Amino acid sequence: MRHAGKVTTIEKAMNSSAPTIGAFNREKGKSFTEGLVMGWLAYLNSMLNLNKPMTDDQIEMCAVTITEEFYGLKMSDLTLLFKNIIEGKHGEFYESLSPAKVLSFFRQYFTDRCELAEQQSLREHYDDKAKNDNLNFSSNVKRIYQTGAGGFNRK
Repeated sequence: MRHAGKVTTIEKAMNSSAPTIGAFNREKGKSFTEGLVMGWLAYLNSMLNLNKPMTDDQIEMCAVTITEEFYGLKMSDLTLLFKNIIEGKHGEFYESLSPAKVLSFFRQYFTDRCELAEQQSLREHYDDKAKNDNLNFSSNVKRIYQTGAGGFNRK
């Protein structure tokens, strides 16, 4: 987590060049990827200092679900998400952690990330449209000057 300070927002995590869970799965294999996510979950389990942490079986089941359902998340997303969980930004744990709680954090993060991606995509679309409209505006002014506002040719 020493690089966690570099990723401070979902937008930064989403736009980073970090590989996705799916990329690890394709390049390194399913066992490696699940083991990587299990390492993150074990780290989370130990950092929270809970009276009732997740068991090894729960960590494994949770890791399998994460790699299957959230393969589009980048390692930078995991860094931010786990950092936020440890910092308590997802609420109280009441001295216990379960796969259901962890997966609910992932689902909420993924929903927030998708909404942000949609906003970013729309913003880029409107920016591109505005650039094109400016170009069309110039050609429209030229056409109006040549043909007149009513579409009649000037003599």
